[in-house]
Amino acid sequence: MTKPDREVITELETVLTSQEYSPVVVRNYCAYARGFLDHLAQRNIPVADTTEAQVEHYLRETVALFQRRHGRLPGPRWHQIPCAGIHALLRPVQGRWPPAPNAACAADALRFTICDEYEAWLLDERGHARPSINALLWEARHFLVWHFERCGAECLMDLSVGDIDRYMDLRALKLTRSSLKSVAERASLAAASSP
Repeated sequence: MTKPDREVITELETVLTSQEYSPVVVRNYCAYARGFLDHLAQRNIPVADTTEAQVEHYLRETVALFQRRHGRLPGPRWHQIPCAGIHALLRPVQGRWPPAPNAACAADALRFTICDEYEAWLLDERGHARPSINALLWEARHFLVWHFERCGAECLMDLSVGDIDRYMDLRALKLTRSSLKSVAERASLAAASSP
């Protein structure tokens, strides 16, 4: 590991500690981030040029190594820990991680714009914490995809309470009562703040 890589890990450890992550989580995130930096260094890939495909490749290699060492696959949610550590490493280096997807059509471009503005509004105007913003953005993205698939991007200005009710009916099929309440609040907030 090069000196700049060690500095990145030290900075990551400092940031995670200042955000009051538990010492075990800090150690695990830094260990996976360190392993990922070693993986990149072996391939002469700068951290700033990392792609999602390279992260996925590293995780596949890590799963294969785990299987060789332990004779079994890791648990179904095991990947969340290395992913979180790697994402925590890449966010400050690249400014945004995972990177924003490319718009495949005009509706995608509009959805991305709305969600970017919504995120800025939630952060700057409402002062929400990052986990709340992430949950609200997830619901907003899904609501917009659903709405655009039903009637196209051009009818966004004609959005009605009935549209939100139809979305909620669809989401309610898979949710508990407390989850449904949370989704309703997020969907209402997303619809209220869209242009």
